[in-house]
Amino acid sequence: MKRIVAEGIFLFHCAIVVIIGFGWTITSIWYLYMLTMIATLISELALGYCFLSKWEFDLRKQIDPHLDYDYGFSSYYTYKLTRRRLSKRFIANAALSFLVASLAINIYFKLF
Repeated sequence: MKRIVAEGIFLFHCAIVVIIGFGWTITSIWYLYMLTMIATLISELALGYCFLSKWEFDLRKQIDPHLDYDYGFSSYYTYKLTRRRLSKRFIANAALSFLVASLAINIYFKLF
């Protein structure tokens, strides 16, 4: 059961990533897109990681206690796909830069 929940969280997380990356192209979901971006930014600033990642990998560690995971969704799955690690600092800086810039651009064009 824990594996099914962890996989569900992973799929939901992937959907969130798609919304953050491409939500701006679908005007009918603009409010969902902005809410998702703001929630992600708050999570990153307040916790230093995405709470979905922590939740998923808390479950995965219960299944496999030897799992090596540092709460970095992007770094973990990039490594699984490419066998190359992205630094936590790079991911954090890229995520924060993208979120802040995207929010600023979207708010600017919505208001002006």
